Amino acid sequence: MSSEINIEDADSVSDFNDIPDTFVNIPLKKFPLVITFHKFLMMLNGTLGSSYFERFPEARQGIRGNRISSSVALQTFIRLKEVTFDRFCSLYWPQFNSNHKKNLDPSRVFIEIISHIKGGLQAGEYSDGKLSFEGYSLLGRSRNSTLTQKKRENVYSLYQAYENMKTKRGEFDLGDLVIDIHRRLKNVKYEGDQMDFIYIDEVQDLSMRQISLFKYLCQNVDEGFVFAGDTAQTIARGIDFRFQDITSLFYKEFLTCRTGKQEKGCLSEIFQLKQNFRTHAGVLDLAQSVIDILYCYFPHSMDILEPETSLISGEAPVLLESSNDENPIVKIFGGSRSGPEVVGFGAEQVILVRDDVVKTEICEYIGKKALVLTILECKGLEFQDVLLYNFFATSPLKDQWRVIYEYMKEHAWLDEKLSQSFPNFCESRHGVLCSELKQLYVAITRTRQRLWICENKEELSKPMFDYWKRRGLVQERMLDYSVAQAMRVASSPQEWRERGKKLFFEKNYMMATMCFERAGDKMWETLAKASRLRSFGEHIRGTNPKAFVGYVREAARMFESIGKFESAASCFCDLGEYKK
Repeated sequence: MSSEINIEDADSVSDFNDIPDTFVNIPLKKFPLVITFHKFLMMLNGTLGSSYFERFPEARQGIRGNRISSSVALQTFIRLKEVTFDRFCSLYWPQFNSNHKKNLDPSRVFIEIISHIKGGLQAGEYSDGKLSFEGYSLLGRSRNSTLTQKKRENVYSLYQAYENMKTKRGEFDLGDLVIDIHRRLKNVKYEGDQMDFIYIDEVQDLSMRQISLFKYLCQNVDEGFVFAGDTAQTIARGIDFRFQDITSLFYKEFLTCRTGKQEKGCLSEIFQLKQNFRTHAGVLDLAQSVIDILYCYFPHSMDILEPETSLISGEAPVLLESSNDENPIVKIFGGSRSGPEVVGFGAEQVILVRDDVVKTEICEYIGKKALVLTILECKGLEFQDVLLYNFFATSPLKDQWRVIYEYMKEHAWLDEKLSQSFPNFCESRHGVLCSELKQLYVAITRTRQRLWICENKEELSKPMFDYWKRRGLVQERMLDYSVAQAMRVASSPQEWRERGKKLFFEKNYMMATMCFERAGDKMWETLAKASRLRSFGEHIRGTNPKAFVGYVREAARMFESIGKFESAASCFCDLGEYKK
Protein backbone atom coordinates (compact mmCIF):
# COMPACT_ATOMS: atom_id res chain seq x y z
CA MET A 1 0.00 0.00 0.00
CA SER A 2 1.39 3.39 -0.90
CA SER A 3 1.48 6.64 1.01
CA GLU A 4 -1.31 7.89 -1.30
CA ILE A 5 -3.84 5.87 0.71
CA ASN A 6 -5.22 8.21 3.33
CA ILE A 7 -7.12 7.22 6.44
CA GLU A 8 -10.35 8.43 4.79
CA ASP A 9 -9.92 5.77 2.10
CA ALA A 10 -9.07 2.87 4.41
CA ASP A 11 -12.56 1.32 4.38
CA SER A 12 -13.06 1.42 0.61
CA VAL A 13 -9.57 0.02 -0.01
CA SER A 14 -9.96 -2.90 2.41
CA ASP A 15 -13.60 -3.77 1.66
CA PHE A 16 -13.94 -2.54 -1.97
CA ASN A 17 -17.07 -0.65 -0.92
CA ASP A 18 -16.85 1.55 -4.02
CA ILE A 19 -17.49 -1.48 -6.26
CA PRO A 20 -21.08 -2.86 -6.28
CA ASP A 21 -21.62 -6.55 -5.45
CA THR A 22 -22.53 -7.46 -9.03
CA PHE A 23 -20.87 -8.05 -12.40
CA VAL A 24 -23.78 -6.38 -14.22
CA ASN A 25 -22.86 -3.06 -15.85
CA ILE A 26 -19.60 -2.42 -14.03
CA PRO A 27 -18.59 1.21 -14.72
CA LEU A 28 -15.79 1.41 -17.30
CA LYS A 29 -13.72 3.57 -14.96
CA LYS A 30 -13.37 0.57 -12.63
CA PHE A 31 -11.34 -1.35 -15.24
CA PRO A 32 -8.87 -2.91 -15.00
CA LEU A 33 -10.86 -4.41 -12.13
CA VAL A 34 -8.62 -5.43 -9.23
CA ILE A 35 -10.43 -7.33 -6.46
CA THR A 36 -9.90 -10.04 -3.87
CA PHE A 37 -11.34 -13.52 -4.34
CA HIS A 38 -13.77 -12.82 -1.50
CA LYS A 39 -15.06 -9.74 -3.36
CA PHE A 40 -15.27 -11.81 -6.55
CA LEU A 41 -17.58 -14.28 -4.79
CA MET A 42 -19.76 -11.48 -3.44
CA MET A 43 -20.09 -9.94 -6.91
CA LEU A 44 -20.89 -13.30 -8.50
CA ASN A 45 -23.44 -14.01 -5.76
CA GLY A 46 -25.07 -10.63 -6.41
CA THR A 47 -25.25 -11.26 -10.16
CA LEU A 48 -27.36 -14.40 -9.91
CA GLY A 49 -30.64 -13.07 -8.53
CA SER A 50 -31.58 -14.45 -5.12
CA SER A 51 -28.60 -14.19 -2.78
CA TYR A 52 -27.12 -17.25 -1.10
CA PHE A 53 -27.37 -15.38 2.20
CA GLU A 54 -31.16 -15.01 2.09
CA ARG A 55 -31.46 -18.49 3.59
CA PHE A 56 -30.15 -17.06 6.87
CA PRO A 57 -32.81 -15.11 8.84
CA GLU A 58 -30.18 -12.82 10.38
CA ALA A 59 -28.80 -11.84 6.98
CA ARG A 60 -32.23 -11.62 5.34
CA GLN A 61 -33.35 -8.84 7.68
CA GLY A 62 -30.50 -6.55 6.65
CA ILE A 63 -30.18 -7.43 2.95
CA ARG A 64 -33.50 -5.82 1.99
CA GLY A 65 -32.57 -2.21 2.76
CA ASN A 66 -30.92 0.30 0.41
CA ARG A 67 -27.60 -0.63 -1.24
CA ILE A 68 -25.37 0.95 1.41
CA SER A 69 -27.25 -0.31 4.47
CA SER A 70 -27.72 -3.80 3.01
CA SER A 71 -24.03 -3.96 2.13
CA VAL A 72 -23.03 -3.05 5.69
CA ALA A 73 -25.53 -5.55 7.12
CA LEU A 74 -24.26 -8.31 4.84
CA GLN A 75 -20.61 -7.57 5.65
CA THR A 76 -21.51 -7.71 9.33
CA PHE A 77 -23.25 -11.07 8.93
CA ILE A 78 -20.33 -12.55 6.99
CA ARG A 79 -17.81 -11.27 9.50
CA LEU A 80 -19.71 -12.90 12.36
CA LYS A 81 -20.87 -16.11 10.69
CA GLU A 82 -18.18 -17.23 8.24
CA VAL A 83 -16.24 -20.25 9.52
CA THR A 84 -12.56 -19.52 8.96
CA PHE A 85 -9.78 -21.83 10.09
CA ASP A 86 -9.38 -19.86 13.34
CA ARG A 87 -13.10 -20.18 14.04
CA PHE A 88 -12.98 -23.88 13.16
CA CYS A 89 -10.19 -24.38 15.71
CA SER A 90 -11.68 -22.34 18.53
CA LEU A 91 -15.40 -23.15 18.28
CA TYR A 92 -15.76 -26.43 16.40
CA TRP A 93 -12.70 -28.57 17.04
CA PRO A 94 -13.12 -28.74 20.87
CA GLN A 95 -16.68 -30.06 20.38
CA PHE A 96 -15.76 -32.99 18.15
CA ASN A 97 -15.52 -36.63 19.26
CA SER A 98 -12.04 -37.14 20.74
CA ASN A 99 -11.82 -40.65 19.28
CA HIS A 100 -12.30 -39.25 15.78
CA LYS A 101 -9.69 -36.52 16.42
CA LYS A 102 -7.02 -38.98 17.56
CA ASN A 103 -3.73 -38.48 15.67
CA LEU A 104 -5.29 -35.77 13.50
CA ASP A 105 -4.60 -32.05 13.72
CA PRO A 106 -7.26 -29.42 12.90
CA SER A 107 -5.24 -28.01 10.01
CA ARG A 108 -5.17 -31.33 8.18
CA VAL A 109 -8.88 -31.95 8.77
CA PHE A 110 -9.79 -28.46 7.54
CA ILE A 111 -7.69 -29.02 4.40
CA GLU A 112 -9.47 -32.31 3.71
CA ILE A 113 -12.90 -30.66 4.13
CA ILE A 114 -12.30 -27.47 2.16
CA SER A 115 -9.86 -28.69 -0.50
CA HIS A 116 -11.17 -32.19 -1.18
CA ILE A 117 -14.60 -33.07 0.24
CA LYS A 118 -16.13 -29.70 -0.70
CA GLY A 119 -13.52 -28.07 -2.93
CA GLY A 120 -11.94 -30.78 -5.06
CA LEU A 121 -12.46 -31.25 -8.78
CA GLN A 122 -14.33 -34.53 -8.23
CA ALA A 123 -16.73 -32.90 -5.75
CA GLY A 124 -18.46 -31.12 -8.63
CA GLU A 125 -19.58 -34.47 -10.02
CA TYR A 126 -21.92 -35.01 -7.05
CA SER A 127 -25.41 -33.49 -6.99
CA ASP A 128 -24.81 -31.67 -3.70
CA GLY A 129 -21.27 -30.59 -4.65
CA LYS A 130 -19.70 -32.69 -1.90
CA LEU A 131 -17.87 -36.00 -2.04
CA SER A 132 -19.62 -39.03 -0.59
CA PHE A 133 -17.62 -41.17 1.80
CA GLU A 134 -17.03 -43.70 -0.98
CA GLY A 135 -15.82 -40.94 -3.31
CA TYR A 136 -13.57 -39.51 -0.62
CA SER A 137 -12.04 -42.93 0.03
CA LEU A 138 -11.29 -43.41 -3.67
CA LEU A 139 -9.74 -39.94 -3.85
CA GLY A 140 -7.21 -40.97 -1.22
CA ARG A 141 -5.86 -43.73 -3.41
CA SER A 142 -5.51 -41.54 -6.48
CA ARG A 143 -3.63 -38.71 -4.72
CA ASN A 144 -1.13 -40.90 -2.87
CA SER A 145 -2.56 -39.65 0.40
CA THR A 146 -0.63 -40.10 3.63
CA LEU A 147 -3.91 -40.74 5.46
CA THR A 148 -4.68 -44.33 6.39
CA GLN A 149 -8.15 -45.67 5.66
CA LYS A 150 -9.01 -45.44 9.36
CA LYS A 151 -7.95 -41.79 9.51
CA ARG A 152 -9.94 -41.12 6.36
CA GLU A 153 -13.03 -42.58 8.04
CA ASN A 154 -12.41 -40.34 11.05
CA VAL A 155 -11.96 -37.26 8.85
CA TYR A 156 -15.29 -37.92 7.15
CA SER A 157 -17.00 -38.40 10.51
CA LEU A 158 -15.54 -35.08 11.66
CA TYR A 159 -16.73 -33.47 8.42
CA GLN A 160 -20.29 -34.71 9.05
CA ALA A 161 -20.19 -33.45 12.65
CA TYR A 162 -18.86 -30.11 11.40
CA GLU A 163 -21.66 -29.74 8.84
CA ASN A 164 -24.35 -30.55 11.41
CA MET A 165 -22.91 -28.15 13.96
CA LYS A 166 -22.48 -25.41 11.36
CA THR A 167 -26.11 -25.71 10.28
CA LYS A 168 -27.34 -25.49 13.89
CA ARG A 169 -25.22 -22.39 14.49
CA GLY A 170 -26.52 -20.70 11.33
CA GLU A 171 -22.99 -20.37 9.96
CA PHE A 172 -21.30 -21.08 6.62
CA ASP A 173 -17.88 -21.47 5.06
CA LEU A 174 -16.58 -20.37 1.66
CA GLY A 175 -17.09 -23.92 0.37
CA ASP A 176 -20.84 -23.58 0.96
CA LEU A 177 -21.00 -20.29 -0.95
CA VAL A 178 -18.95 -21.69 -3.85
CA ILE A 179 -21.12 -24.83 -4.07
CA ASP A 180 -24.29 -22.70 -4.13
CA ILE A 181 -22.94 -20.39 -6.84
CA HIS A 182 -22.03 -23.42 -8.99
CA ARG A 183 -25.54 -24.83 -8.46
CA ARG A 184 -27.19 -21.58 -9.52
CA LEU A 185 -24.93 -21.18 -12.57
CA LYS A 186 -26.02 -24.63 -13.78
CA ASN A 187 -29.65 -23.49 -13.70
CA VAL A 188 -29.39 -19.78 -14.53
CA LYS A 189 -27.39 -18.25 -17.39
CA TYR A 190 -24.67 -15.86 -16.31
CA GLU A 191 -25.86 -12.38 -17.37
CA GLY A 192 -22.98 -10.31 -16.03
CA ASP A 193 -20.25 -8.56 -17.97
CA GLN A 194 -17.96 -10.87 -19.93
CA MET A 195 -14.23 -10.48 -19.32
CA ASP A 196 -11.63 -10.76 -22.09
CA PHE A 197 -8.77 -11.55 -19.72
CA ILE A 198 -8.59 -12.77 -16.13
CA TYR A 199 -5.36 -12.79 -14.13
CA ILE A 200 -5.41 -14.81 -10.90
CA ASP A 201 -2.49 -14.21 -8.55
CA GLU A 202 -1.62 -16.38 -5.53
CA VAL A 203 -3.69 -19.11 -7.16
CA GLN A 204 -2.21 -21.67 -4.77
CA ASP A 205 -4.52 -20.26 -2.08
CA LEU A 206 -7.66 -21.38 -3.96
CA SER A 207 -9.39 -24.75 -4.20
CA MET A 208 -10.20 -26.33 -7.58
CA ARG A 209 -13.92 -25.61 -7.25
CA GLN A 210 -13.14 -21.99 -6.46
CA ILE A 211 -10.91 -21.68 -9.53
CA SER A 212 -13.53 -23.29 -11.80
CA LEU A 213 -15.91 -20.36 -11.19
CA PHE A 214 -13.79 -18.13 -13.43
CA LYS A 215 -14.88 -20.13 -16.51
CA TYR A 216 -18.28 -18.40 -16.44
CA LEU A 217 -16.83 -14.90 -16.75
CA CYS A 218 -14.43 -15.43 -19.62
CA GLN A 219 -15.03 -17.41 -22.82
CA ASN A 220 -11.53 -16.67 -24.12
CA VAL A 221 -10.13 -20.03 -23.06
CA ASP A 222 -7.36 -19.89 -25.68
CA GLU A 223 -5.50 -16.97 -24.12
CA GLY A 224 -7.76 -15.29 -21.59
CA PHE A 225 -6.47 -16.84 -18.35
CA VAL A 226 -3.22 -16.41 -16.46
CA PHE A 227 -2.75 -18.38 -13.24
CA ALA A 228 0.23 -17.29 -11.13
CA GLY A 229 1.44 -18.72 -7.86
CA ASP A 230 3.98 -20.78 -5.96
CA THR A 231 3.03 -24.30 -4.85
CA ALA A 232 5.83 -24.31 -2.29
CA GLN A 233 3.82 -21.65 -0.44
CA THR A 234 0.64 -23.68 0.04
CA ILE A 235 0.34 -22.99 3.75
CA ALA A 236 -3.11 -21.36 3.46
CA ARG A 237 -5.41 -23.07 5.94
CA GLY A 238 -7.74 -25.43 4.11
CA ILE A 239 -5.94 -25.51 0.74
CA ASP A 240 -4.03 -28.30 -0.97
CA PHE A 241 -2.84 -27.25 -4.44
CA ARG A 242 -0.73 -28.20 -7.48
CA PHE A 243 -0.57 -26.54 -10.92
CA GLN A 244 -0.91 -30.04 -12.33
CA ASP A 245 -4.49 -30.05 -11.01
CA ILE A 246 -5.28 -26.80 -12.85
CA THR A 247 -4.29 -28.49 -16.11
CA SER A 248 -6.84 -31.25 -15.46
CA LEU A 249 -9.43 -28.68 -14.42
CA PHE A 250 -8.90 -26.61 -17.55
CA TYR A 251 -9.38 -29.51 -19.94
CA LYS A 252 -12.29 -30.96 -18.00
CA GLU A 253 -14.33 -27.83 -17.24
CA PHE A 254 -13.13 -24.66 -18.96
CA LEU A 255 -13.07 -26.11 -22.51
CA THR A 256 -16.33 -27.98 -21.89
CA CYS A 257 -18.03 -24.80 -20.61
CA ARG A 258 -17.34 -23.03 -23.91
CA THR A 259 -19.04 -25.57 -26.19
CA GLY A 260 -21.01 -27.79 -23.83
CA LYS A 261 -18.96 -30.83 -24.79
CA GLN A 262 -15.51 -32.20 -24.13
CA GLU A 263 -13.23 -30.78 -26.82
CA LYS A 264 -9.58 -30.94 -27.59
CA GLY A 265 -7.67 -27.84 -26.70
CA CYS A 266 -4.14 -26.65 -26.35
CA LEU A 267 -3.09 -25.45 -22.93
CA SER A 268 0.18 -23.56 -22.75
CA GLU A 269 3.07 -25.06 -20.85
CA ILE A 270 3.64 -23.90 -17.29
CA PHE A 271 5.87 -20.85 -17.63
CA GLN A 272 8.31 -20.53 -14.79
CA LEU A 273 9.64 -17.17 -13.66
CA LYS A 274 13.15 -18.38 -12.97
CA GLN A 275 14.91 -15.09 -12.32
CA ASN A 276 14.23 -13.58 -8.92
CA PHE A 277 14.52 -9.79 -8.78
CA ARG A 278 13.69 -9.54 -5.07
CA THR A 279 16.33 -11.45 -3.18
CA HIS A 280 19.87 -12.73 -3.65
CA ALA A 281 21.32 -16.10 -4.64
CA GLY A 282 22.39 -17.03 -1.10
CA VAL A 283 18.81 -16.98 0.14
CA LEU A 284 17.50 -18.68 -3.01
CA ASP A 285 20.02 -21.51 -2.66
CA LEU A 286 18.96 -22.11 0.94
CA ALA A 287 15.29 -22.12 -0.09
CA GLN A 288 16.06 -24.53 -2.94
CA SER A 289 17.75 -26.91 -0.50
CA VAL A 290 14.39 -27.19 1.29
CA ILE A 291 12.54 -27.72 -2.00
CA ASP A 292 14.98 -30.50 -2.93
CA ILE A 293 13.89 -32.50 0.13
CA LEU A 294 10.23 -31.93 -0.75
CA TYR A 295 10.85 -33.19 -4.28
CA CYS A 296 12.47 -36.33 -2.89
CA TYR A 297 9.99 -37.29 -0.18
CA PHE A 298 6.75 -35.60 -1.32
CA PRO A 299 6.86 -35.43 -5.15
CA HIS A 300 3.05 -35.25 -5.39
CA SER A 301 2.75 -32.26 -3.05
CA MET A 302 4.04 -29.63 -5.47
CA ASP A 303 5.13 -28.98 -9.04
CA ILE A 304 8.68 -29.85 -10.09
CA LEU A 305 10.38 -26.65 -11.30
CA GLU A 306 13.88 -25.49 -12.11
CA PRO A 307 15.80 -23.60 -9.38
CA GLU A 308 15.46 -19.82 -9.29
CA THR A 309 18.42 -17.58 -10.08
CA SER A 310 19.35 -14.04 -9.06
CA LEU A 311 21.86 -11.40 -10.13
CA ILE A 312 21.64 -9.68 -6.75
CA SER A 313 24.58 -10.08 -4.39
CA GLY A 314 24.23 -10.64 -0.66
CA GLU A 315 25.73 -12.45 2.29
CA ALA A 316 25.01 -16.11 2.98
CA PRO A 317 22.31 -16.82 5.59
CA VAL A 318 23.66 -16.89 9.14
CA LEU A 319 23.24 -19.54 11.83
CA LEU A 320 23.45 -17.59 15.09
CA GLU A 321 24.98 -19.32 18.09
CA SER A 322 24.64 -18.00 21.63
CA SER A 323 26.39 -18.90 24.86
CA ASN A 324 24.88 -21.57 27.10
CA ASP A 325 21.75 -20.49 29.01
CA GLU A 326 21.78 -17.09 27.31
CA ASN A 327 18.54 -15.89 25.73
CA PRO A 328 19.49 -14.64 22.25
CA ILE A 329 16.47 -12.32 22.10
CA VAL A 330 17.64 -10.55 25.26
CA LYS A 331 21.14 -10.38 23.81
CA ILE A 332 19.91 -8.64 20.66
CA PHE A 333 17.32 -6.31 22.17
CA GLY A 334 18.40 -5.85 25.78
CA GLY A 335 16.58 -6.95 28.90
CA SER A 336 14.35 -3.90 29.38
CA ARG A 337 11.08 -3.80 27.48
CA SER A 338 11.07 -0.04 27.06
CA GLY A 339 14.62 0.98 27.79
CA PRO A 340 16.05 3.62 25.43
CA GLU A 341 19.53 2.07 25.29
CA VAL A 342 18.71 -0.28 22.37
CA VAL A 343 17.51 0.98 18.99
CA GLY A 344 15.69 -2.27 18.16
CA PHE A 345 14.73 -3.51 14.72
CA GLY A 346 13.44 -1.19 12.01
CA ALA A 347 10.32 -1.27 9.85
CA GLU A 348 12.06 -3.42 7.23
CA GLN A 349 13.10 -6.08 9.75
CA VAL A 350 11.07 -8.83 11.39
CA ILE A 351 11.27 -11.72 13.83
CA LEU A 352 9.46 -14.77 12.45
CA VAL A 353 8.12 -17.43 14.80
CA ARG A 354 5.96 -20.52 14.46
CA ASP A 355 2.77 -19.56 16.30
CA ASP A 356 1.00 -17.07 18.54
CA VAL A 357 2.32 -18.72 21.71
CA VAL A 358 5.94 -18.00 20.78
CA LYS A 359 4.94 -14.59 19.41
CA THR A 360 3.42 -13.58 22.75
CA GLU A 361 6.49 -14.84 24.59
CA ILE A 362 8.85 -12.79 22.41
CA CYS A 363 6.69 -9.66 22.66
CA GLU A 364 6.84 -9.97 26.46
CA TYR A 365 10.63 -9.78 26.23
CA ILE A 366 11.06 -6.98 23.71
CA GLY A 367 7.88 -4.90 23.89
CA LYS A 368 7.79 -2.60 20.86
CA LYS A 369 11.41 -2.98 19.82
CA ALA A 370 10.65 -5.20 16.80
CA LEU A 371 7.92 -6.57 14.59
CA VAL A 372 7.09 -10.16 15.49
CA LEU A 373 5.00 -12.23 13.05
CA THR A 374 4.05 -15.86 12.69
CA ILE A 375 5.00 -17.60 9.45
CA LEU A 376 1.35 -17.68 8.39
CA GLU A 377 1.01 -13.93 9.05
CA CYS A 378 4.10 -13.06 7.02
CA LYS A 379 3.00 -14.87 3.86
CA GLY A 380 2.78 -12.29 1.07
CA LEU A 381 4.99 -9.81 2.93
CA GLU A 382 8.71 -9.21 2.50
CA PHE A 383 11.42 -7.54 4.55
CA GLN A 384 15.04 -6.51 4.15
CA ASP A 385 16.08 -8.63 7.13
CA VAL A 386 14.50 -11.68 8.79
CA LEU A 387 15.34 -13.35 12.10
CA LEU A 388 13.81 -16.85 12.11
CA TYR A 389 13.59 -17.85 15.76
CA ASN A 390 13.17 -21.34 17.24
CA PHE A 391 11.51 -22.88 14.19
CA PHE A 392 12.94 -26.33 14.93
CA ALA A 393 12.65 -26.07 18.72
CA THR A 394 8.88 -25.61 18.40
CA SER A 395 8.36 -28.12 15.59
CA PRO A 396 5.89 -30.99 16.10
CA LEU A 397 8.46 -33.25 14.39
CA LYS A 398 10.80 -32.94 17.39
CA ASP A 399 13.69 -35.41 16.93
CA GLN A 400 12.13 -36.84 13.74
CA TRP A 401 14.05 -34.14 11.87
CA ARG A 402 16.83 -36.74 12.02
CA VAL A 403 15.27 -38.31 8.92
CA ILE A 404 17.22 -35.60 7.04
CA TYR A 405 20.36 -37.66 7.65
CA GLU A 406 18.88 -40.41 5.47
CA TYR A 407 18.44 -37.87 2.67
CA MET A 408 22.05 -36.75 3.17
CA LYS A 409 23.28 -40.33 3.02
CA GLU A 410 21.46 -40.94 -0.26
CA HIS A 411 23.32 -37.95 -1.74
CA ALA A 412 26.73 -38.80 -0.24
CA TRP A 413 26.68 -35.79 2.08
CA LEU A 414 26.81 -37.78 5.31
CA ASP A 415 30.44 -38.02 6.44
CA GLU A 416 31.73 -40.04 9.41
CA LYS A 417 31.63 -37.02 11.75
CA LEU A 418 27.85 -36.84 11.54
CA SER A 419 25.27 -39.11 13.13
CA GLN A 420 25.02 -42.56 11.55
CA SER A 421 21.86 -43.39 13.49
CA PHE A 422 18.63 -42.05 12.03
CA PRO A 423 15.08 -43.16 11.17
CA ASN A 424 14.16 -44.31 7.68
CA PHE A 425 11.63 -42.10 5.93
CA CYS A 426 8.06 -43.38 6.16
CA GLU A 427 5.38 -41.19 4.56
CA SER A 428 2.68 -42.14 7.05
CA ARG A 429 4.96 -41.44 10.04
CA HIS A 430 6.73 -38.38 8.62
CA GLY A 431 3.77 -36.84 6.77
CA VAL A 432 3.96 -33.62 8.80
CA LEU A 433 7.48 -33.06 7.38
CA CYS A 434 5.83 -31.85 4.17
CA SER A 435 4.02 -28.93 5.82
CA GLU A 436 7.05 -28.21 8.00
CA LEU A 437 9.32 -27.87 4.97
CA LYS A 438 6.80 -25.64 3.20
CA GLN A 439 6.60 -23.37 6.25
CA LEU A 440 10.39 -23.26 6.41
CA TYR A 441 10.51 -22.32 2.72
CA VAL A 442 8.04 -19.47 3.22
CA ALA A 443 10.02 -18.15 6.21
CA ILE A 444 13.34 -18.24 4.33
CA THR A 445 11.93 -16.45 1.28
CA ARG A 446 10.51 -13.48 3.23
CA THR A 447 13.90 -11.74 3.26
CA ARG A 448 15.40 -9.59 0.54
CA GLN A 449 18.87 -9.32 2.09
CA ARG A 450 19.85 -10.73 5.46
CA LEU A 451 18.58 -13.93 7.07
CA TRP A 452 19.51 -15.05 10.58
CA ILE A 453 18.39 -18.40 11.97
CA CYS A 454 18.55 -18.79 15.73
CA GLU A 455 17.69 -21.86 17.83
CA ASN A 456 17.99 -22.61 21.55
CA LYS A 457 17.70 -26.42 21.26
CA GLU A 458 20.68 -27.63 19.30
CA GLU A 459 19.63 -31.28 19.18
CA LEU A 460 16.41 -30.46 17.28
CA SER A 461 17.94 -28.08 14.74
CA LYS A 462 21.18 -30.04 14.26
CA PRO A 463 20.02 -32.27 11.35
CA MET A 464 19.01 -29.34 9.12
CA PHE A 465 21.97 -27.24 10.26
CA ASP A 466 24.32 -30.13 9.40
CA TYR A 467 22.62 -30.46 6.01
CA TRP A 468 23.04 -26.77 5.23
CA LYS A 469 26.63 -26.66 6.46
CA ARG A 470 27.57 -29.75 4.47
CA ARG A 471 26.25 -28.07 1.33
CA GLY A 472 28.06 -24.81 2.12
CA LEU A 473 24.86 -22.76 2.16
CA VAL A 474 25.23 -20.99 5.53
CA GLN A 475 27.79 -19.25 7.72
CA GLU A 476 28.04 -19.52 11.50
CA ARG A 477 28.45 -16.62 13.90
CA MET A 478 28.63 -16.32 17.64
CA LEU A 479 26.04 -13.83 18.84
CA ASP A 480 28.03 -11.16 20.67
CA TYR A 481 27.52 -7.43 21.23
CA SER A 482 29.03 -6.36 17.90
CA VAL A 483 26.93 -8.83 15.90
CA ALA A 484 23.76 -7.78 17.75
CA GLN A 485 24.54 -4.12 17.11
CA ALA A 486 25.13 -4.74 13.39
CA MET A 487 21.77 -6.51 13.12
CA ARG A 488 19.74 -3.50 14.26
CA VAL A 489 18.71 -0.84 11.73
CA ALA A 490 16.72 2.32 12.55
CA SER A 491 13.76 3.48 10.42
CA SER A 492 12.13 6.84 9.76
CA PRO A 493 8.54 7.68 10.83
CA GLN A 494 7.47 7.47 7.17
CA GLU A 495 8.91 3.95 6.85
CA TRP A 496 7.06 2.88 9.99
CA ARG A 497 3.83 4.39 8.65
CA GLU A 498 4.15 2.53 5.34
CA ARG A 499 4.85 -0.77 7.08
CA GLY A 500 1.87 -0.13 9.37
CA LYS A 501 -0.45 0.34 6.39
CA LYS A 502 0.70 -2.92 4.82
CA LEU A 503 0.06 -4.78 8.05
CA PHE A 504 -3.28 -3.00 8.56
CA PHE A 505 -4.58 -4.15 5.18
CA GLU A 506 -3.39 -7.67 6.02
CA LYS A 507 -5.64 -7.31 9.10
CA ASN A 508 -2.66 -7.65 11.45
CA TYR A 509 -3.90 -4.86 13.67
CA MET A 510 -1.64 -5.48 16.68
CA MET A 511 1.61 -5.08 14.74
CA ALA A 512 0.11 -2.27 12.65
CA THR A 513 -0.67 -0.39 15.88
CA MET A 514 2.95 -0.71 16.96
CA CYS A 515 4.13 0.66 13.60
CA PHE A 516 1.83 3.69 13.80
CA GLU A 517 3.01 4.34 17.36
CA ARG A 518 6.61 4.30 16.13
CA ALA A 519 5.56 6.65 13.31
CA GLY A 520 3.82 9.02 15.73
CA ASP A 521 0.62 8.85 13.65
CA LYS A 522 -2.27 9.06 16.15
CA MET A 523 -5.09 8.79 13.59
CA TRP A 524 -3.86 5.55 12.02
CA GLU A 525 -2.92 4.25 15.47
CA THR A 526 -6.49 4.77 16.72
CA LEU A 527 -7.91 3.17 13.57
CA ALA A 528 -5.70 0.10 14.05
CA LYS A 529 -6.54 -0.16 17.76
CA ALA A 530 -10.28 0.09 17.08
CA SER A 531 -10.05 -2.49 14.30
CA ARG A 532 -8.17 -4.83 16.61
CA LEU A 533 -10.81 -4.46 19.34
CA ARG A 534 -13.59 -5.29 16.90
CA SER A 535 -11.65 -8.24 15.48
CA PHE A 536 -10.91 -9.64 18.94
CA GLY A 537 -14.53 -9.15 19.96
CA GLU A 538 -15.69 -11.17 16.95
CA HIS A 539 -13.24 -13.92 17.85
CA ILE A 540 -14.70 -14.41 21.35
CA ARG A 541 -18.33 -13.72 20.48
CA GLY A 542 -19.36 -17.37 20.73
CA THR A 543 -17.56 -18.05 24.01
CA ASN A 544 -17.91 -14.73 25.87
CA PRO A 545 -20.87 -12.65 24.59
CA LYS A 546 -20.55 -10.06 27.38
CA ALA A 547 -16.90 -9.31 26.58
CA PHE A 548 -17.80 -9.20 22.88
CA VAL A 549 -20.27 -6.37 23.53
CA GLY A 550 -17.69 -4.43 25.54
CA TYR A 551 -14.94 -4.71 22.93
CA VAL A 552 -17.16 -3.83 19.98
CA ARG A 553 -18.79 -0.88 21.78
CA GLU A 554 -15.35 0.54 22.63
CA ALA A 555 -14.28 0.01 19.01
CA ALA A 556 -17.33 1.97 17.84
CA ARG A 557 -16.43 4.83 20.20
CA MET A 558 -12.87 4.94 18.85
CA PHE A 559 -14.04 4.84 15.22
CA GLU A 560 -16.36 7.77 15.91
CA SER A 561 -13.55 9.75 17.56
CA ILE A 562 -11.59 9.81 14.29
CA GLY A 563 -14.56 10.32 11.99
CA LYS A 564 -14.82 6.72 10.76
CA PHE A 565 -18.61 6.72 11.02
CA GLU A 566 -19.25 3.84 8.60
CA SER A 567 -16.97 1.58 10.64
CA ALA A 568 -18.70 2.74 13.83
CA ALA A 569 -22.09 1.98 12.25
CA SER A 570 -20.84 -1.48 11.33
CA CYS A 571 -19.95 -2.07 14.99
CA PHE A 572 -23.42 -1.05 16.13
CA CYS A 573 -24.88 -3.46 13.54
CA ASP A 574 -22.74 -6.18 15.13
CA LEU A 575 -24.41 -5.32 18.43
CA GLY A 576 -27.88 -5.35 16.88
CA GLU A 577 -28.28 -1.61 17.50
CA TYR A 578 -29.61 -0.11 14.28
CA LYS A 579 -30.59 3.33 15.65
CA LYS A 580 -28.43 5.83 17.46
